[in-house]
Amino acid sequence: MRIAWFSPLPPIPSGIGDYSFELLPLIAELASVDVFSPASWRGARVEAAPGTALCPPESFEERSAVYDAVFHHLGNNPHHDFVYDAARRHPGIAVFHDVVMHHLLADDLGKPRKRRRYDDLLRSEYGDTGEQLLQLARRSVNTDFEKFLFPLNATVARRATAIVVHSEDAGQRIGEVAPHVPVIVIPHHAGAAPPSMADVSRVEARDRLGLPLEAFLVGHFGFLTRPKQPVAVIDGFARLKARFPDARLLVVGQNESGPGLTQLIDDRGLAASVDLTGYVDIDRLYLYLKAVDVVVSLRYPSAGESSGTGARTLAEGRVLIVNDLGAFAEFPADVVLKVEVDGDQSQQVGEHLIAIAQNPDLKRTIEDGARAYARTVLDPARCARLYLDVADRARATRDSRDAFGPLGDTRLSPSTA
Repeated sequence: MRIAWFSPLPPIPSGIGDYSFELLPLIAELASVDVFSPASWRGARVEAAPGTALCPPESFEERSAVYDAVFHHLGNNPHHDFVYDAARRHPGIAVFHDVVMHHLLADDLGKPRKRRRYDDLLRSEYGDTGEQLLQLARRSVNTDFEKFLFPLNATVARRATAIVVHSEDAGQRIGEVAPHVPVIVIPHHAGAAPPSMADVSRVEARDRLGLPLEAFLVGHFGFLTRPKQPVAVIDGFARLKARFPDARLLVVGQNESGPGLTQLIDDRGLAASVDLTGYVDIDRLYLYLKAVDVVVSLRYPSAGESSGTGARTLAEGRVLIVNDLGAFAEFPADVVLKVEVDGDQSQQVGEHLIAIAQNPDLKRTIEDGARAYARTVLDPARCARLYLDVADRARATRDSRDAFGPLGDTRLSPSTA
């Protein structure tokens, strides 16, 4: 079997790139895989995943006929622009890591040569409403919230031969946009620590990072944006800090929420207890992940995404606090702690943190549940087999959607498949 796989790869800063790099060697054990990705990023060379061949995206045109299945890994950020264009020109299996594509496409506003694409998509997908949105954008009076309300995903979704998502929630949302395209749910795999980090203990991780060995450590990982509720994270941590003075919050990743974050931290009197690391590579991310006791990962509004860092958190056996919304809501109650978006999120985060800090038995129970869930439902080998199953269906009749069967037969539940 020959598979074409469109996705950025490390060191391009995309969580989907890390996702692909980890999963591809397992898929390559049973198939020939060509990965279409830019060959470099800011002067750094992109390396092919073990067992695969790296190909320039522009070379696909001349070799497209040789593939049994083509996967387009779509993410809602500019590093996936080449994937989106490929999915439009040569429809295949669209893997929506985010249901919302609007943020990716709105990047065209700053690129005069590509701006027409954004204009045409808004008009074609939303008609008169799209024209009104376009006028708002041109006057710079639009907000990010409209991007969640108008996801700009229909053009690629309706042309796809099949769609892969990571949650039932995302499957339902994309299914409403493209009701005649088969939708398959493949959970976001849990990944694995790099070999250099695999055997690092919590104590060793703290020692290497210069963090206190006995303190209660809370982590927030990945790009910090406004939908990740930084106020709830900071204020929830402040409640913990009032009960446990030695507690620390580690914000590991680039701050994209605006300049008010440091002011918020200062206003709460937390400057000495909050570490802002900025962007870190995958090795250092795992070092921090192994060091913490709890990870807070909130999302509202949701772009229909599943959290790769959340999956890694479960695999490492760390307590995860999430919103009871979208893909996060599908985690079992004994695996994560949940926060309701229509309640006082700061209070709920604080209560969860305090409960874990003062109840070691509860902490151990949730940690054990997280590891078990990651080992079974989120097992990378299992997820690779599900991708290969989709590729087999595509190969059966390359030019017919009938290969995937009726929609009701193609949904693979993460908990039962």
